[in-house]
Order: sequence, then C-alpha cells, then structure tokens
Amino acid sequence: MRVADLPLPDILRDFVIRERGIQELYPPQEEAVRKGLFDGKSIVMCTSTATGKTLMAELAMINAVLTKGVKAILAVPLRALAYEKARDLRIYEKLGVRIAVTTGEYDKEDAWLMNYDIVVTTYEKLDSLLRHKAEWLRQVGVLVIDEIHYIDDDKRGPTIESIIAKVKALGLSTQLLALSATIGNAEEIANYLDADLVVSDWRPVKLKEGVYYDGVIYYSDGSRALIKDLGNPVLSLVMDTIVNGGQALVFTNSRSNTVKLAQQIAHYICNYGAKIIEPGTLMKISNSIIEASQSKLLGEELARVVKCGVAFHHAGLDMDARSIVENSFRDRLIKAVVATTTLAAGVNLPARRVIIHEYRRYEPGIGMEELPVMEYKQMAGRAGRPGLDPYGEAVLIARSEDEIDYLIRNYISARVEDIRSKFLTDKNLATHILSAIASGYASSIDDVMRFVSSTLGYVQGGFQKNEFLRDLLKRKIDDVINFLVESGFLERRNDNVVATPLGSLLNNLYLDPYTANTYIRGLKARDETNDLGYTHLIIQSPEVPRLRVRRNEFDDYLELVLDNWDYLLIKPPITRDEIENGEFEDEEIEDYLSTVKTAVMLLDWANEVSEDDLYKNYDVGPGDLRVYSDLMDWLASAVARLAGALGMRRHEERLNLLKWRLTYGVKDELIELVVNLEGVGRARARALYNAGFKSVEDIANADPRVISMIRGFGDKLARSIIEQARRLTKEGRVVKPSTINLGKEGGNKQGYTRRKGSLLDYL
Repeated sequence: MRVADLPLPDILRDFVIRERGIQELYPPQEEAVRKGLFDGKSIVMCTSTATGKTLMAELAMINAVLTKGVKAILAVPLRALAYEKARDLRIYEKLGVRIAVTTGEYDKEDAWLMNYDIVVTTYEKLDSLLRHKAEWLRQVGVLVIDEIHYIDDDKRGPTIESIIAKVKALGLSTQLLALSATIGNAEEIANYLDADLVVSDWRPVKLKEGVYYDGVIYYSDGSRALIKDLGNPVLSLVMDTIVNGGQALVFTNSRSNTVKLAQQIAHYICNYGAKIIEPGTLMKISNSIIEASQSKLLGEELARVVKCGVAFHHAGLDMDARSIVENSFRDRLIKAVVATTTLAAGVNLPARRVIIHEYRRYEPGIGMEELPVMEYKQMAGRAGRPGLDPYGEAVLIARSEDEIDYLIRNYISARVEDIRSKFLTDKNLATHILSAIASGYASSIDDVMRFVSSTLGYVQGGFQKNEFLRDLLKRKIDDVINFLVESGFLERRNDNVVATPLGSLLNNLYLDPYTANTYIRGLKARDETNDLGYTHLIIQSPEVPRLRVRRNEFDDYLELVLDNWDYLLIKPPITRDEIENGEFEDEEIEDYLSTVKTAVMLLDWANEVSEDDLYKNYDVGPGDLRVYSDLMDWLASAVARLAGALGMRRHEERLNLLKWRLTYGVKDELIELVVNLEGVGRARARALYNAGFKSVEDIANADPRVISMIRGFGDKLARSIIEQARRLTKEGRVVKPSTINLGKEGGNKQGYTRRKGSLLDYL
C-alpha cells in the first residue's frame, strides 16, 4: 500500500512523503490501515521492532486532530521517552498541530494543556490528570498507550489498568491504540481492550539469532560462523562487527560493566584498529561530552572511550551526554555502545549486531535472576538497521558449552511470557480504590466492583463467569475499604463511601495509602527532628531508588544510626541494644541502612557537595540526580502537605524549606535564586551569591556587564536573568521561602549528627 493511497487529508499524505521520505507501508502497517486505523477503530499492534508502529500511531493522532478537531494523548512509561517522543512529533507543528509534553507535578490538573492538540505524557501523569478530571480530557479522541506490555509491571501495570477503567467510566468515545513488540497473549490483551489485533513477526531486516562460545556463533537455524577469538567474547564479537562495516550494541547487567567493557573495546580499537574510526570528528564529540557533563569525572570517563569510537550508556549520564552518544551512534561515528538493559525499553538505536553480555542480573533481596524472554526479545529487536544492513544479528554469550543449547532453548526459541495483571494485590487495590472514590468514579462497593471489572485483573481472574469468585472479590474489596476507613482516608455514609479530606489530599498528591501511613506514623513520632530525620522519612516511598551499602560501610552507617537514633522518625527493624551488642544478622538491617545511605547522599546534594564527589562517593551520576530531584520535588512537598493537613505546623515549615534544598541541591541561602530564575542552577546560584547578588532584587538592580563576567554567565544569560528579576519584582511574584534556622537541634550544619574519624566524615 502506497502512502499516496491512504485515506488521509492531502496535506498529511504529502507531508509524510515529502518530510518523512516514506512512499510505501510495511505489511503490518498496511494491515492496521485495513482494520480501520484511520476510521477510529481501536487496535493493538504487536509487531516487531522497526516495523513502524509509532508512525501509524502518529498518523492516527494527526489525522484525528486535522479532520475531527479532537485532541490526542500519547502515554509512555518513562519521562525520558516522553520528551523524545514529543521532540519527534514536533515535525508536525509545520501542519499547525500543537504538541505539549507534561510529566510530574501530580497535584495539578494542567489546564494549560487545553491549548494543545497532542499531549505526550507518562502513565502516572495521565492517571493523575484523570484523577483531576481535567475538562479538556473530554475532547480526547485518540489515546495511544506505547509499550503496552508494561501492564505486566508490578508498579506501572495497575496504573495502565486504572487509566483504561477511568476512560471507560467517563464514557469517552476514544480510539485506543496499544503498541508493543513483545506480548505473549496479544489476543487476550486485544479482547480486554475491545480492540482489533495486528500481530506479526515480519521485519524489514531479517534477524539471525545465535549463541557465541569459544570463537563460534551457533545460530538457531543450525548454521555456524567462525569469529576471530580475541580472548574476550564481547571484544571478539564487536570487532568482527565493526571490521565488516557494522555497528554493535552491547547489553550488560550493571553500570560498572558498561564502563569496563567500553574501556576494553576502546583500548583495542585505539591500539590495533585505529583505521576504522575518524579521530578528528571523535575528538570533537569527546570535547562536547566534557562540556555537557555536570560531573566532570563521569564526563571525562565517557569522553576517553568516545575518542576511540566507543561509548557506554546508562541512566547516570546527563541527558545532554546521552543525546550526544545516541546521535553520534545514529550518524555511524560511534561504532559500539555498551548499555544497561534499560536502553532496550527506551531509545531507538538499531545496530547490525546486538550482543547480550549477561542474561542474568542482580535483584536486591533476591540475588541473580535470569532475564525474562520478553526483555531478551526487546533487546534482540534492536538488531538490523533498515536501509543499511542486509540482516541483523542478536547474539547471546555462553560461559560453557552446556549453556549453548540452554540459551537457544530458553531464549531464542522460547515463547514470550504472557502479560499478567498485578492490579488485585492489596497495595494496588488500596491505591486505585481510593483513587476511584476520591476522584468521583465510585461511591459504593458496587461502583468499585464496576470500576474493577474494567481491569485486566478482573478478566484474567475469571470473575466475569463465576459468581462465587465475584463474591470473594467483593469481600476483598470490602476489606480494603475497611483498611482505608481505619487509616482515616475514607468514611462510610450509609451504603456509600466517601473520601475524607485526608484521603482527597492523598489522591491529589498521588500518594499510595501504605506510603502515606508510613509518612503519618513518622510525623507523629516526634514534634521536630533534624534534616536526616526528615530526609530519611521522605525516601520511605518505594518510588525512591535505594543505594546499596557495601559491607565495609556497615559499621559507619550503624554508627550514624545510633548517633541520630532519637531523630530518625522511622526506626530500624531491630532495637538499639541489639545494634550496640551486635546481636543481629547483616541481612536484618541491610535494607534499612540503604535508606540511611540514600538520605545521607541527598543531604550531601542539598549541602552543595559537587557532582564529581557525589559520583565518586556514591556512584550517583547527574542523570540519577535528576531522578532524585524530581522525586524530592514531589515527595518532600507531599510530606509537607500531609504535615499541614495534620496540623503539624513546625514539621510543615521545616519540610517546605528542605523540599527546595533537596530538589535543587542548594543550601537555604540560594533557594530564592534557583526557585525564581530560569537558567540558574546550583552552580550559577552559588557564583551569583558569592559575587554579592544574594536576592532577586539584587539581580534586578544589577549591571548586565558585571553579571556577564561571573563564571558560568555570558551576555545573553546575564540579560535574561536581569529581565526575569525585574519582571518578577515589578509584579510582586518573587518566591521568598521563609528563613528557618536549620540544624540547631541535634545536628551540625549538615543537619544531622556524625562522630569524628569515621568514613562518613570523608563522605
């Protein structure tokens, strides 16, 4: 099927041909069109990577906007992916289509989105918008759920189901498009979504899958290929790819492995294969990475391997550095990228050969676990660059001869796992039942049952056809409602259930009831505490990534716990006496100490410890800090709002100030500068403050030439912040956080107590 023959407006057809360079559709795309994609039919597309699922979703959205005057939403699992998708969609702004992206800020309904045609967002933010029942949602005609297989995820899956249940409850006549490359039970998912199914294993580039061992690739079709053995399986496979004109993408199970493997490949190329790279161009790329990196240590580490045409890629990198790596790989300047498996779920970086270095990874509290087949297929799908490669290869690495058949049988030839709902666990039920009641989607147990009946969990549980099972579910829902009533989040009124003010607050703040109970218990434990106590309480949310405590750090963090025992609002699972007498096993307190270490790291960030030192001491990179910053903006504010609702004024004041520090990584005297002035982060704020510009008013009265001479500023930025400062001052909109003398009680200037002479003095 030719693009020129599609049932689309002429302006859109011509645009796709001219701007996107696409003349004909792939077979799966054609099938989607024939099944009513442009006629408003809901469709599940379960097709291989690089078969154009995203393009079809784009065209469906743009077509609906242009021909029906409706809005469209594209929901994705990751914030970074939301910004990437929005960037790609902005090409359609040439047609007058307005594109917006929104993530985070769960307590806002974002009325400004009314002015946009397509909204790109995350699952969580969309669920939040549905909780607020934003008025513009009634104009949505197309909803695209990208990576629908995330419905199997413990955390994000129930959120997707809640979105679908709320869309149905609102009675929106919305076309639903669900996209994935890996669903074992695609027909069941299509039936659940009341959608037609497009399923295909067709690929634009043929995929060969195999296992490498001892210089040989054993393909699943029985053929073999000899590879020059360089004594290192990854190096051997990468160099074989590069010398034959291809690029390699290596997936491994840890950040440290990405760096180590990239360094090994880079060392070999620069010493033995320099002819296959472009040193001059790579030097420029290397320098741009150093300039873009907030952590010079991490930036220089990456820049060194990039000089040799290799890069590592993980979530700790700056967004700018990641973009440079990705673009340079697409431009075929970087020949090999070594990435953590998270890359497979996000960025679209095809390569001739995908190499899976490890098929197992460490899971906290569990140990080494094998990757799901679904994840392997996601990685393997990156193999083969359309228009560049005659074929793509996905190669697993075996550590023994016995593993060859094992990997072929359990990964290459294995069926992708079925997607299974996690909605009906106690925690997820409590979260989404509270949401349904507080948002006005349900007001009785029968209403809640109707809401739950719109979830995949209800379908897969067999409740539709079995009255006995339905009664069991109804009793479970009643138990969950009782828990929410006892917690003070709901109250019964005759046959109805309504949210209390506290329950409504939780719903608006996007807090789950279990985390909220932990926060409330902590706030009630003490009238006031130090910074460590507050920060440690905030990170009790399961959303916050925890730092692992090394065995050689145990004693130091135990010492810190003992020194701050009275100020820690959430106590360890063992007693103080047991710690002091050594009457415990490390495993009993390992998880607790990880929360303490995470809190200490965040306080170092809030006390302006440099990104380099944070990377060196905690292995936390700028990309990680961005995640923590976003989480602190949400969670610290949520705990402060909870304290206010409970009438705990002192807690509220202290938390409101600490929120800014944990979000921006600054001491309290810089808060006014970073909160008010766009383009001024922690480093520039400190430079301004040290130069005597301590407030927005100081900057409003400043000479642009003076500020432009401060390190980190130029003429353009100096003029910008002065204009901002003058406007804010004139309009009386300067945010001036209340000044509170922190850390006096039970702590030093860092806001918590440390003994001298320990590792923590260095940290």
